[in-house]
Amino acid sequence: MDASTTTNLPTLRKVKIKHPSADIISILTGEGAYAGDNTSEIAFFSKGNWVVTPIEPFAEYHDGSPSDADTAVYPYVPNALINAFIEENGI
Repeated sequence: MDASTTTNLPTLRKVKIKHPSADIISILTGEGAYAGDNTSEIAFFSKGNWVVTPIEPFAEYHDGSPSDADTAVYPYVPNALINAFIEENGI
């Protein structure tokens, strides 16, 4: 694998949060993620399990997974919105 290949790998960051519905926000950026220059793909977890129910203020970005699904992601969420959420809910 050469250096140009490694720069295109997606980057995953997990941040602990204090929120009634979740304790981790997962943020995925880079090639292979539903993300752009100023957006990221996010997901939420609680006690190691996916949180499928939409979480505000990201509900409009929710992928539409039904409540009985195993996973749910939020594609193309503005990074400014993610950062504001982490600033308010991060531990």
